[in-house]
Amino acid sequence: MIRNKLFLRVILLGFILFPLVNCSKDTEILATFDGGTVTRREMNFVIEASKRGNTEPQPISPDIQAKILESIALEKILLKDAIAAKKVSEADVAKIEALVKDFLKLNVYMREYVKNGLKEKPLEFINLQLALVRGEDEAENLKKAQDLANRLNSMSDKEIAIEVSKVTDDISRKPIGGKLEPFCTNCAETPLEDILSEVRNAKQGKFIAYAKQGEGRIAYVVRSLGTEKVHPERLRKYFTSIFDSFKEEAIQYGKTHDDAETKTNISYFTEGESADKANQFASHTMKEYEQGLYQKELKKITEESGITVANLPRFTGPDDVDPRIFTPDFSLYSNKDGKSYTWKDLTAEFDAIPFQLKQEYKTEKAKTWDMLNLFQSTILQGKIAATSKRVQNIDGEIGYLMQLDKMKVSLALKSLQDEIKAIPVNVTEAQMQDAYEAGKLYAYSDQDPQNPQNRIPKPYSAVRERIKSEMEGSQRNSFIEQKVSGLKTTYNLVIANDRLKEVTL
Repeated sequence: MIRNKLFLRVILLGFILFPLVNCSKDTEILATFDGGTVTRREMNFVIEASKRGNTEPQPISPDIQAKILESIALEKILLKDAIAAKKVSEADVAKIEALVKDFLKLNVYMREYVKNGLKEKPLEFINLQLALVRGEDEAENLKKAQDLANRLNSMSDKEIAIEVSKVTDDISRKPIGGKLEPFCTNCAETPLEDILSEVRNAKQGKFIAYAKQGEGRIAYVVRSLGTEKVHPERLRKYFTSIFDSFKEEAIQYGKTHDDAETKTNISYFTEGESADKANQFASHTMKEYEQGLYQKELKKITEESGITVANLPRFTGPDDVDPRIFTPDFSLYSNKDGKSYTWKDLTAEFDAIPFQLKQEYKTEKAKTWDMLNLFQSTILQGKIAATSKRVQNIDGEIGYLMQLDKMKVSLALKSLQDEIKAIPVNVTEAQMQDAYEAGKLYAYSDQDPQNPQNRIPKPYSAVRERIKSEMEGSQRNSFIEQKVSGLKTTYNLVIANDRLKEVTL
């Protein structure tokens, strides 16, 4: 795999970093160093990204802000220093930018699109009432379903609820007359899409019979009770009202049905607070909604690109790969003009990846596996993104710029890792034994099962390698501290502490 998986790990930052809304002092410079600056905009972005979806405002102290500013500045300094020391070349920086820039633009665009969609677009729901007909004879199931649909269509709503409760093979829904929780129609695609399509084509309130071809052991008798648009901020309240309604219906049903199975089914709707169920359901639905926004927009961009991807062989791992399949003219995709992107093209892009981010491959299988992963996870997405004007317009967004910087810094980080590994460390047996004696009643001991107040030291032989690793790590950490201190001094890093006040973001 690519060395330490550093390349792909840094790329994954594109999936977790969210662009930050503009602040009034975005361009204010809060840190300076020889050859560069750090702005409030950059600091705020890092803070917002670290919240990982937690939308609750959080107080950020000046001390925390100063540490964030220093961290951002040090990454920039590290890259400048690596280039100055010729550990990283400007050419390699340009190569990494060319490889990932469009991929990163797509990531940032999609996150921004989803974020705006969650604010601006309501969720759309359809309420369904459903009875199941099960059996081994598919034709007979559908006939029974059609007969039931005709019968139900001649009844009142009250009669329908009673009849569905009697005849449906979905026993869990008997207490509420076959009703389902509201189904989100503009969330992620689900296995019910075919049924929903049939229901949409029917008149609201009219039952239809439906059996999926090849899966006729279950036939559906279903109707729409209506649709509703709900903004995200109303979602919990909306579901609470639904679960309150279900609870009341189940309670009424329980007054005339008291067998053990029915009591179990009723308890699902009557036990617990409706608000608690609503919170869980709303949270799950919002994730599906977010996923749906993402999937549909990405599908649209892909279709607009005109790129047709080849059906690649499926491999479970490097040992399963057959490199002989991928001849130089093997087509990986074709664009709308019919021009193919071949294995030869992928090889050229792969070979251009800076050496710091690759390993020496022992087998052609391992290299081919890495190439396929890079193509599917990064290069293909970038090629699609390059065709979209709205994606390309994201190149001034802070999320894109900082992620691109992260990719460039990854070259310097790898150089630093190699430097740290090369540091000669020497831990003597006497030092390890001294460390053991100092910590054998604390770090190197277990709790006495007979008396929790006592500690039982582990044998020295059992913890020797751990102590050695810890002491070697301590020596390397000391080197890192010296390195950081030296960079801060050499590049005259200054944090504008007088401009930092506690803020809430």
